[in-house]
Amino acid sequence: MKGTRSLGHILTVALALAPLASAWPGWLPDVDTLVARQDDGSSTAEATPTSSATSSPTESSTDNQATSSADSNQPQTTNLNTGQVTSAPTNTNSGSGTTATGNSTTQTTHTSFNAQDGAGSVAMITPATTAGTTLYRIGDPTPITWVWNYTSLQGTPSAIDVLVSCSTATATWTLTQNMTFEPTATFTWDTLKYSESAIASPLLVAQYTLIVYDSDSSPDATAEAGYLAPFDGFQFGLYTARPYQDLGEWKCATCSGALGTADRQALGFVISMSIITILSFTWYVTGFAALL
Repeated sequence: MKGTRSLGHILTVALALAPLASAWPGWLPDVDTLVARQDDGSSTAEATPTSSATSSPTESSTDNQATSSADSNQPQTTNLNTGQVTSAPTNTNSGSGTTATGNSTTQTTHTSFNAQDGAGSVAMITPATTAGTTLYRIGDPTPITWVWNYTSLQGTPSAIDVLVSCSTATATWTLTQNMTFEPTATFTWDTLKYSESAIASPLLVAQYTLIVYDSDSSPDATAEAGYLAPFDGFQFGLYTARPYQDLGEWKCATCSGALGTADRQALGFVISMSIITILSFTWYVTGFAALL
C-alpha cells in the first residue's frame, strides 16, 4: 500500500515540475551543459602526449646523404665556388690500364731549369748590331721592320709583348701585345699610320729603346734561367723630315764668316807667344847686344 502511495506521489511531483522544465529561461545555461561532479576520485582530464616536432622525409634523406658522404672512406674536398663537398678523384687499376674517376683540376706547373744555363735573350737580325745607331724617319711611308731570334731559350713563352721607351719624354709606347711566339720573329711598325692616329701623344725626335718580353712577365722582371729575360739592348733614333730647300738659298743661322771674339783672342795669344819665343831664343844664343 505504501509503495502505491509513493509511486503516486512521484508521479504527482513529476507532473507538477513539467511546466517548469518547459519554461526554462534562455539566459540560463542549457541543461545539457551542466557538469556533474564525479565522486569516484578518478581524474577526467588526462595529458595526451603530442609530438611537436615531426621529421620531414626530405630532411632525413638529405641528412642521410650528407652523413653517407661524410662517412665515406674517400678523401673529400670542398668546392669554394659552390660550398659543396666533392669527392677527390680515385684511380682504378686494372690489367688494361688506369681509369680516373671523379672531379679533377688541372694546374699549371712552372719548370725550373739549371741556373748555370742562363736566361733566354733576344738577338737582333735586322738591323744588324754592327750597323751602329739606326735612324728612322717619323711618318715614312715605308714601315720600320725589325727581325730577331731567341737564344738560350728552354721555356717557350706563351706570347710576346713589344714596347718602345724614350728616356727624354719619360714615356713608353705599346706597339703590340700577345704577339704569337715564333723562333724568328718579324715585327713591322708603321710610324705614318701611328702619327696620324696618335695626335695626343706624338713621337718625339729623340733616341728610343726597343723592349721585348714575355707576355706573362713584365718589362722589369728578374731574369730566370731557361726563360726569356726582358730585352732592351737595341736603341734607335727617330727624326722628322723637313721640306726640301735649295742649297743656294739655304742659310745657316748659327754660322758667320767673321771671327768671333773668342777666335780673335785665341789668334792674338798665339801670335804674341810666337814673338816672345823668337826673341828669347835669339837673346840666349847671341846675347842681348846682338838684338840691338
